[in-house]
Amino acid sequence: MVATNKAVSSQLRGKETLRMFSRSLVALPRTAGVTVSAPMRHYHEIVKRTGTNQVFVQKGPGGRSSNSGHVATVLGCTGFLGRYVVNNLGKRGTQVVIPYRGTDDDRRHLKLMGDLGQIVPMRFDIRQEESIREAVRHSDVVYNLIGKDYNTKNFTFEQVHVEHAAAIARICREEGVTKLIHVSALNANENSKSDFLRTKALGEKAVKAEFPDVTIVRPGTMYGFEDRFWNRLGWFVKWLPGGIPLMNGGKTRIRPTYVGDVAHVLGKLENDERAVGQIVELYGPKEYYYAALVEFFLDVTRRHQVAVYLPKFLGKALAAITNSVLAIPIISPDEIERLYVDDTPTPGALKFDDFNVKPFTVEEQIIRFAGLYRPHEYQRAPYDAVVRKYTTEDVKF
Repeated sequence: MVATNKAVSSQLRGKETLRMFSRSLVALPRTAGVTVSAPMRHYHEIVKRTGTNQVFVQKGPGGRSSNSGHVATVLGCTGFLGRYVVNNLGKRGTQVVIPYRGTDDDRRHLKLMGDLGQIVPMRFDIRQEESIREAVRHSDVVYNLIGKDYNTKNFTFEQVHVEHAAAIARICREEGVTKLIHVSALNANENSKSDFLRTKALGEKAVKAEFPDVTIVRPGTMYGFEDRFWNRLGWFVKWLPGGIPLMNGGKTRIRPTYVGDVAHVLGKLENDERAVGQIVELYGPKEYYYAALVEFFLDVTRRHQVAVYLPKFLGKALAAITNSVLAIPIISPDEIERLYVDDTPTPGALKFDDFNVKPFTVEEQIIRFAGLYRPHEYQRAPYDAVVRKYTTEDVKF
């Protein structure tokens, strides 16, 4: 019995010793293992901007955990294109100032696009010059992505595209910003019947007068998960079972481009000096009739709606009604007007090829967005190779 008690006592002492040893292991500092691992390689590079002789020191392991030496302000960061631009800058190690209005939920997703302290949110009111100054004061690159597709009660096309754009350009010049990148639109024309395209052209002129070295970027019709292109067709498919309205007989020629490709080029413009004072036009590699794209969308989604051809006056009237009823209109009267304008590239403008970017085609990307609007029985159906072509070279009216 005595021997048994001694054995039990010995086991208890052994367990207590093991517990104490385990506690001592837990208490070890977390950095203890770093000394035995291989050191992380870092890069250190000094880059000089040729136009202004400004010097930037790049350092870090690369990617989001590095520091490119640049500070960029992205005005319009919470919009469709803005989130992709912030992501491209963040993964380059650029510190990004993201002025926003609305609630914190509007910019929450942007916080994850850079390392700790690299994404700097701040409240912003475009009507107050001091707010604009505070947003651009510490930046060497400013992106102006602010724009709107339709008039609202608080902002008009003229205010956003002309007056506020000119104010941003003037303040950037006064605050010593060395590079301004202003996003306009393909087909911008002072004589256009579309107020959107007309004010975009007037805005380019006003910005150029205030900041002569501005880089003007004109993207084509952009598509993506948050777009007003495929999602609009999807809305028609779900809520207008009778058919999809087509304007201009569906003969309008457009060159859709993926929003990620546009953002990729905008990110490159941070360091690219060739585009200073130039016009950059970013449109898709293939041209389509609008009717062919609608048919393409219906083929991919396995839907059987038909096209309904509407005259312009009726389309604008119906769009005006939806504007007055819906908080966010599906289509506005001015967007109806734009459906009568063919995409026309400007000779001599810089393109995707000039930045060594090969843009995606609609055939490569459409399943990602149109597939969301398939009926439930076709959700897992494979995306077969497109046998029939849809470009203007293959479709004849």
